[in-house]
Amino acid sequence: MYLPRSYTLSFAKCESKEEFFEFLKTRDSRSQIATLGDPRLSNKDLDPTPPGDRTWTWYNLPLYWGSTAFGTAGWNAAASLIAVGLTWQQAFVSCVLGSFISALVVTGMARPGVRYHIGYPVLCRSVMGMYGSMFFVFIRAIVGTIWFGIQTFYGANLMSTCLRCIFGYKWENWSNTLPASADVTSRQLLCFFLVWMMEFPFCLVHPRRIHYLFTVKGLVMPFATFGLFGWCMAHGTGLATMNQQNSAGRKAAAATTTGWAIMNGINVVMGTLSPMLVKQPDLARYCKKPRDAGWLQGASVFGEYGKAYWNMWDLNEAILDHNWTPTARFGIFLVSFSYLFSTFGTNLGANSIPFGADMTGLFPKYLTIRRGQVICAVLGVALVPWKLIATAQTFITFLASYNIFMAPLCAIIIVDYCFGRKGNIHVPSLYRGSKGNIYWFVGGVNISGIFAWCAGTVMGMPGLVAAYAPKLVPQAGKDMYKMGWILTFITAGTVYFVLLKIRKPQVFPAGFQDLPVTWEYLCKEGQDGFFDWERDEIPSPSESVTEAVDVQVGEKGKAEY
Repeated sequence: MYLPRSYTLSFAKCESKEEFFEFLKTRDSRSQIATLGDPRLSNKDLDPTPPGDRTWTWYNLPLYWGSTAFGTAGWNAAASLIAVGLTWQQAFVSCVLGSFISALVVTGMARPGVRYHIGYPVLCRSVMGMYGSMFFVFIRAIVGTIWFGIQTFYGANLMSTCLRCIFGYKWENWSNTLPASADVTSRQLLCFFLVWMMEFPFCLVHPRRIHYLFTVKGLVMPFATFGLFGWCMAHGTGLATMNQQNSAGRKAAAATTTGWAIMNGINVVMGTLSPMLVKQPDLARYCKKPRDAGWLQGASVFGEYGKAYWNMWDLNEAILDHNWTPTARFGIFLVSFSYLFSTFGTNLGANSIPFGADMTGLFPKYLTIRRGQVICAVLGVALVPWKLIATAQTFITFLASYNIFMAPLCAIIIVDYCFGRKGNIHVPSLYRGSKGNIYWFVGGVNISGIFAWCAGTVMGMPGLVAAYAPKLVPQAGKDMYKMGWILTFITAGTVYFVLLKIRKPQVFPAGFQDLPVTWEYLCKEGQDGFFDWERDEIPSPSESVTEAVDVQVGEKGKAEY
């Protein structure tokens, strides 16, 4: 599609405020053309993924999740459990149980995306309302920028190890000019910006093509992880070393029963995966077939955990300290470079792409997924990520706090899809911001969804306060926080299920209310969320959006059905 000559503006030629804002608009907004619905709620990246862009197949999502289990975030989360006092056995059980729960949630969250080919910002409209969804899109976007910075900092430490393997003592002896209070060294800061510049070009790749990166990452990471683990077992002191941690951590663990220790571990693992659980529709929408986002990707969530060093780059540095040989330097370089490559994939799939989708959902007139990814990269630097992971305890507190906000949302989305609507989402209504729309609810907000989310979140608030001010909260509140993900998930899901029984949602639009609500009726035989006649009413690039969406669903439905 070509723009009229009057719209081919460059930034340098903008002579007025009006021209500047016209330059910022997306191509669809400039030409007054949208694929579907109200142009204020729609653009090419928000609309259902067309068949030509469904490029992900059966092995892409499993490889994505498999590589995530072997990546830096998974390693650090589980190893940090040991660093603060858990035994390796407790950490292992926590990770297995946490991964099993995550596998179930992953499959449930991916289902709407793969069946209707819509992303999280649009799916959220069907649950929280056209306006209510914006709050939940916003909070996910904020977390995405934080994690983008954290993953880039992970990559910076791995880059530093790679440079040490290449330059030896010249790199190691480079003096630090930053104070200890900065929680970052001059070498780390340099590597941070080097890694940022390396991963930035990937932010310009559209999600329909980025699956190649995940495929390579999924094939490489298991070899790197098992190779490093095998070396540690062969040259170290074995599993016994994992239980020889700092005395403070051991004393803290001794004051906690085994059950609560494992529950806390599950909460941390779920916190690590929470950002990736919520963004499942953003990736599943690009799958060719529904089974491409099915049980196989859920099984791929499982991975190996339980290493004595809570930072894997610290482990690599320790190996070099004790084995400064050409073979060790080459081996550690390969491992560190593999994990550096892994951070690129994690940052794109878990942070950059979801943030881009969120920004598109909030500002479809001006932002696309690619533009959103660029903004995420810039904001990720400004959040000073090295402060968040200065210690193992700080890292765990940060991870766990995210649980109480995202777990209730996951529960509500799954309950609404499976029990409230029986797998039926009327896609055209997701792009109509007017009263009477089935996803308008009350003033554009689903009161039941908001109430259920608040009920789930409140269950975790005492523990969140206790994490930062332990003396203000009794032990019961602290224990509740140790099972924060499960507690808030079950609470929100149960409350929402009850509210659905009290007031059933409208599943089909006006004119179709009498149709029996059967499981995934609207996505059978390639309907993709449309009734048969509606698929013929999708506007072509040459049609006016207003003319295409002004047809009343009820009148048309009665005439055709």
